[in-house]
Amino acid sequence: MTAAVVLTPVSAPVADHVLVVALDGSLDYTNAERLRQDVEAALGEEHRELVLDLSGMDFCDSTGIRILLSVRKLLQERDGAVTMASLNARLARIFKLTGLTSAFALTASLAEAVAAVGARSTPR
Repeated sequence: MTAAVVLTPVSAPVADHVLVVALDGSLDYTNAERLRQDVEAALGEEHRELVLDLSGMDFCDSTGIRILLSVRKLLQERDGAVTMASLNARLARIFKLTGLTSAFALTASLAEAVAAVGARSTPR
């Protein structure tokens, strides 16, 4: 059985409408629904932007991809987006093969993600 992927809030210099969290572990069918619940619980009504630091995530299966897309849809309904940072080579390959590179903003580092979100968004 796969250990649950862990969602951890990350302190970053961002506006109030931005939530920054790190994901650690493997995201698959055994824990994807729990992650969706954790992300939705962490997102306040004021959050329109989500930055995911994936430097600690080592695997994502199709169920995990579905959950990430559902989170993306939720934020798009708020006129926001999801930015993902620090994908390892394995995740980058999965994202490229599945077309997720066009569905999410991807950055090489958390600092780049925070800067990108700050540059493109302003609070309502």
